[in-house]
Amino acid sequence: MYAADLDAAIAWYGDVLGLEPIFTGTDGHRFATYQIAGALVVLEPIEAALEPAPPGAESTTINLVVDRDADEIRADLLSHGVTCSEIVTSPHYRSFLFRDLDGNRYYAAQTVT
Repeated sequence: MYAADLDAAIAWYGDVLGLEPIFTGTDGHRFATYQIAGALVVLEPIEAALEPAPPGAESTTINLVVDRDADEIRADLLSHGVTCSEIVTSPHYRSFLFRDLDGNRYYAAQTVT
């Protein structure tokens, strides 16, 4: 996932999502790696992209299966000013879409039991 300003993105992930990188480093460009709901998400500066696109123009969506109630997660994100879709209920999930500081898409899905 790409960030226009990596330092701002790292701060946003900490302040809004309560996440700290599990690893940071440099491999041609600086990066920060997070473990989110079992997925490894790597944030890199937009300059690291082979074909840079404006923030939010990428078609990648990270799908997160979450244990917490989808309504609670969504309310927490909204209270921090994060843009979220409405919750959609399907036979197996209650889910919603949200975007990070740079418009990268995440889909949070709570299993319906």
